[in-house]
Amino acid sequence: MADQLSVRIIRCVAEVEEIREAWSSWNRHPNSDVDHYLHVLASTPEILRPYVIVLNRYTRPEAMLIGRLEVRQMALNVGYASLLKPKARALTFIYGGLLGNASPEGAKILVREIENSLRNGEADIAYLNHLRVNSALCDCVRRLPGFLSRDHFPTLQIHRSLILPDSVEQFYASLSAKVRKNQKRQAKKLLGEFPGNVRTKCFREMAEIELMVRDVAEIAKTTYQQGLGVGFVDSLELRRRLRLQVEKGWLRAYVLYIAERPCAFWMGTLYKHTFHSDFMGYDPRYGKYSPGMFLIMKVIEGFCSHQGEDDIGEIDFGLGDAQYKEVLADREWPDAAVYVFAPTLKGFWLNFLRTPGILIDRFARKFLERTGLLAKIKSAWRTRIQRRERLRFDQEANVIVTAKSRR
Repeated sequence: MADQLSVRIIRCVAEVEEIREAWSSWNRHPNSDVDHYLHVLASTPEILRPYVIVLNRYTRPEAMLIGRLEVRQMALNVGYASLLKPKARALTFIYGGLLGNASPEGAKILVREIENSLRNGEADIAYLNHLRVNSALCDCVRRLPGFLSRDHFPTLQIHRSLILPDSVEQFYASLSAKVRKNQKRQAKKLLGEFPGNVRTKCFREMAEIELMVRDVAEIAKTTYQQGLGVGFVDSLELRRRLRLQVEKGWLRAYVLYIAERPCAFWMGTLYKHTFHSDFMGYDPRYGKYSPGMFLIMKVIEGFCSHQGEDDIGEIDFGLGDAQYKEVLADREWPDAAVYVFAPTLKGFWLNFLRTPGILIDRFARKFLERTGLLAKIKSAWRTRIQRRERLRFDQEANVIVTAKSRR
């Protein structure tokens, strides 16, 4: 059957439009939506051009792998510490970017095409962003490249989701008795200490973006994610993305207010009946009430009771481990982020450079897990960053107040 298959590489926006129909009919994730993809291309200076591999059977598309050619930094980390960030030309294949018939036959052809582009000098590395470990493409990309071009240490992360039941009662029945008891107790404490002063709001309209960004940014400044340079950060690019989400009807941003003060947020993208979690955080000054979990439970209650016009069947909690995901999710699977290195001196050097940091990081994590210290160190580190960010935020607020009083 292989002689029926042919490959086409899309390298410009005009050619992307030629495959829009097949792309849109196959896609199920907002990250790989064609309009979101084009928005990212147009707004990111580091991206040089599209790079999409289309696999045709006879003259009709059978599968495609969505990527782009860009200049990116390879983060060589040990824990939260970044050791080196060498720059390289990269073929970056986005999360959710494998569309169509992902057969073993097609996966092999896709990987060979990536190798050809690297061999011809188009890029130094290829990066495939979190493939399902049990997929044919993940198997091929880990097995087919030569020894010096192969990623011997792909990054694995757990991915979790929740299939929503038909009612709030069924949702709570699916949780353990301990979780139900804890949530009831925390909610009673919060509502008891702030009677009539606890509310949640969903932001989804263009006129609400400014207020939403202001309130979410106020909370985000107090979180440990902000100290690590990840999570919600108010920027021109973020606002452009939010406007696109509103135009498409995707934005769902929930904020919890206690005595009219924003205290927790959960932002996500509603796409084809699935709510994809994007950002969340809470103000640690209200930590004893577990405001983040309170908000999550209220949002899920709304989903299960089918409030409003949304038809939501699943919550995709995304990548990474967290206690709330373990408690709430009913499905999980491992994803792998995998590199392929060009068969050149620079490609081999990048592969060699990456190896020591990964080995040190994995050895340290396993040692700390065995001794029971990993969770404690993570918690202490995050608390330290959170306190630092809270102090910085308070100092900035004091400067603003002082400046205003002098006018």
